[in-house]
Amino acid sequence: MPASETLAQLELRVLDLVRNEVLQTPPGFTVESDLFEAGLDSMAIMQLLLLLEEHFGVAIPVGSVSRANFKNARAIGALLVAQGYEVIASSEPETSPAPAAEPTKVDAAPAPVSVPAPAPQTSSFIPQQKLSTLPLRDCDFFTHAFDEMLRKAGQGGHIAHSFIELDRIPDVSALKKLLIELPGHFPFPIFTAQLKQPTFFSLPRWEPARFPRPIELHLWSQTGSPGKLYDDGAVEFLDLQTKLDDIINTSLPQYDDGWMNVRFDLVEKADGACVLVFSWSHLIMDGIGAEFFLVELNRLLGGGGEPVPAFDLTDIYDQRGWGDRWKTAKVMPTFFDSVMDKPFEALGSAKLSEGRAHFQVITLTEAQTMEAAKRSAEISGPLINMPFHLACAMRAHQAVFTHREIKPESLMCCVPIQVRKKGTRGPLFQNHLTMFFCNLLAKDLTTIEAASNSLHQQHTRFIKDKIGDAFRDLMWMMRPMPPWLHMFFINFHMKGKFSSFYHSNTGVFAPELTRFAGAAVTNAYHVPSFSDPPGTGVFANEKNGRLVLTLCWREGTLNEQERRIFIDQLMGDLGTKA
Repeated sequence: MPASETLAQLELRVLDLVRNEVLQTPPGFTVESDLFEAGLDSMAIMQLLLLLEEHFGVAIPVGSVSRANFKNARAIGALLVAQGYEVIASSEPETSPAPAAEPTKVDAAPAPVSVPAPAPQTSSFIPQQKLSTLPLRDCDFFTHAFDEMLRKAGQGGHIAHSFIELDRIPDVSALKKLLIELPGHFPFPIFTAQLKQPTFFSLPRWEPARFPRPIELHLWSQTGSPGKLYDDGAVEFLDLQTKLDDIINTSLPQYDDGWMNVRFDLVEKADGACVLVFSWSHLIMDGIGAEFFLVELNRLLGGGGEPVPAFDLTDIYDQRGWGDRWKTAKVMPTFFDSVMDKPFEALGSAKLSEGRAHFQVITLTEAQTMEAAKRSAEISGPLINMPFHLACAMRAHQAVFTHREIKPESLMCCVPIQVRKKGTRGPLFQNHLTMFFCNLLAKDLTTIEAASNSLHQQHTRFIKDKIGDAFRDLMWMMRPMPPWLHMFFINFHMKGKFSSFYHSNTGVFAPELTRFAGAAVTNAYHVPSFSDPPGTGVFANEKNGRLVLTLCWREGTLNEQERRIFIDQLMGDLGTKA
């Protein structure tokens, strides 16, 4: 195709593409503004590569580019030209263009700040109006069905836990006071709200509790600690890991007159350091929302920063009807069949069981983290690490199967993927997710290179064929199903095991959160909700420049020897030593 625009025009078109499809950019964002400071990450780069091919007809192999090629829209324009995109030669020297006009599309979230050290700026935050009820988003209907299934099976519900490790006891008095006042800070009382169906033919929705109970803060102090929490009523305990396991196995009750959707536990360790555990129902938020929520709590405790919006109702008012949704969603049954074509196995029980949940946190050193990043770059390229980390998790499970002398035909995993536009600050509540479904055959699991390559190809197809959008529209169309029928449909297509294991990589945990209530944050990670089957999960994030791995398993799923085999394989594939 002959050239039809100058390089400067190309750069502006790239900028419009980035902020319309990939990033929520702040006012005044230009072709020279740093995309990584605005929130560009490896998943967004993968999406952007496919968008560049779609809009400019230039296919750019992921292994041929580096972060420098995506620093700003100008660098991307230069990359397109280097890859063969033709532009009209300008007779005038190129100058830095003025900030492009902001698109007319109005986003619900305010402009984000740069991370990890946001610069002071004029607040653009607009308080949201009070809500009397709250409708569910598409993915919320799945979490509702999953929560009911887990509660009936004695697994406590779809409840996750966010941990922040602190160097000292935070300001407990201020935290207690804030938790009393907290519901009034938000436009809807979601901490104690309950799902109700006004009529038989209505969709469930959030309604305020008839009897809103206070948010609970439990205090614990380990034997031999300085005992700074005793005056606040802390209960003594002996073993730290047993206490933390107790916390993640404590459900959030759902009373007839109001639900308890969040809980806090503050744990004083023997060395005087502290762990804050934020337990939250997956019905009201997802992992990234939980991170933003902790940032907002710290702001309300005097930590500074901009407010984070609570809700984004934009998608809820999507006017597309059933016909338009089905045009997108109709690929899902065939896609499910292709992923489930080969029988997959899980390490846990064949049927839902009540086993106690356990977890182990492995925090790599900075040197180990750099080694893992280097190995990921060698295998999957310098930009995309998700396929590599997922491949490591797959092969760790395969190592345990090999030890058991079991040879699965395949392993399958469904990975939650954020649908928030990168760089968007918030919202705090509800689920903003779709799912990436993938599998590896036995032949793909022989080497970390083969596993990573297969997962990379599957992820490329996931983005290119818009499978994530199709899954969300399918969830929207399944809204009228009662929870039991919803899970019957999922069980039927996923052979009753849901997945071979659970996995997610949430990136850097709340980059803004370096202190909390006066204490320094030394580490942070999630212990997500996980069921049996499949019985295991391995989750990854980063904090303070270190990779954090969280291994989770249900009682009876992994013995001590198998856990050692799992960790050795995982660390070996990462390129580090346990």
